[in-house]
Amino acid sequence: MKKSLITIIALALAAVGSSTTASAQTTVGVDLSRTWIGYMNVFENSGGSQGGYIFGQTWGVPDLRSTLNEGAGSILLQPNFNTYANALLGTDADRAFWTDSTNGGVTAGPNGNKWMAANTLTEYSGAVLNNNLTFAGAINAFSLSPNYSTIAFIRALDPSADWATVVESTELITGTGGFAVAADLTAAQPNWVIQTGFQVSGINANPVNAGTLGSVTVVPEPSTYALLALGGLGLGAHLLRRRRA
Repeated sequence: MKKSLITIIALALAAVGSSTTASAQTTVGVDLSRTWIGYMNVFENSGGSQGGYIFGQTWGVPDLRSTLNEGAGSILLQPNFNTYANALLGTDADRAFWTDSTNGGVTAGPNGNKWMAANTLTEYSGAVLNNNLTFAGAINAFSLSPNYSTIAFIRALDPSADWATVVESTELITGTGGFAVAADLTAAQPNWVIQTGFQVSGINANPVNAGTLGSVTVVPEPSTYALLALGGLGLGAHLLRRRRA
């Protein structure tokens, strides 16, 4: 995952020259000053893997179990514990849905019962990023259980086509070091919504296991700040709407 300084400099120069090239290059980083959105997709648990889609909806970022620390400039990503914890205080139906209860939810099972895909993201308008886009940053701590996966992503959604995902590029996060996800957005339409962010996938977890399931800490690479300055990026447009991420 580690990117060399030469590569970063090359990307920066490409961003600087974007006004004179037909297919421009823009790099965005992990910017905690932007508005970040939580979106959860919930699937059936198929033997510890992703099963059929159930629903997706906007959640508060903390409800995903993502923690934005603007002062430290970091994002802490964890498996989702909230749904299991809330089910313990809910009805039999809640406990049957969110835990692997064996008695219809009269008592909760020891483990979660749904596959969660938690998206922590920020958004840009397609008109702003109508070029080749790179989303770059760094992982400075990684202890996530192998039962869960984390990706960095760029997605383009088309609101006029029921928020269909028309472009998606991802990079699997497997340890510490730099990451850079690239996507060709030269065909982006003005109404498209571009998302950059992170997704943590796996079974909703029992909070008693939080210490063993680990986490991922994301930070901007120092060179990302240089890229933003060199590229002169005035990126600020974002849309807050309910949609499937």
